[in-house]
Amino acid sequence: MGRLLLDTSKVSYEVAVNPVPKLDQTGQQKFDRGTKAPMWAVQLYALAEGSAEVINVTVVSPTMPAVTVRQPVVPVDLEALPWVNDRDGKVRSGVAFRASALTALDTAAA
Repeated sequence: MGRLLLDTSKVSYEVAVNPVPKLDQTGQQKFDRGTKAPMWAVQLYALAEGSAEVINVTVVSPTMPAVTVRQPVVPVDLEALPWVNDRDGKVRSGVAFRASALTALDTAAA
């Protein structure tokens, strides 16, 4: 199955919560299986015409994204990852979001 890359051109993104290491159940930082790069968790406001949503994005990058709350950003290679979890007869599903980087926008130039 191919990657589900999202068109970010009609949506603006702003950092809602500063990036933190993405942790596993034991409290250790997670690493990407393929690239071995560390994973970072960040919440973004996704603002489109007539709607807004907070999304959790995992950024796979050797360094923590250098972005801060309220900073406009562009997610690089933003990918949607549908998931289903069946635990003890309770089925949960959703969409996880992943990016290879967050590019900060220069607000002074706007």
